[in-house]
Amino acid sequence: MKNPTQDRKVTVMDFIKARMITFAMNEVNGEEMEDDLKQYIKTQTDKINTGYWDYSGKNNK
Repeated sequence: MKNPTQDRKVTVMDFIKARMITFAMNEVNGEEMEDDLKQYIKTQTDKINTGYWDYSGKNNK
């Protein structure tokens, strides 16, 4: 979801547990998120904030 604030929502796929995880960027510093996911998201923050991973297909609402 495109939103330049900390409320930007991100969805990632956990292939090991076969699940989709959706969270807001401001949750990365919280207690509920798994540590390995926190570390991965922190390494990808610049790409996330610039829209590198944003979906740009015809169904992008």
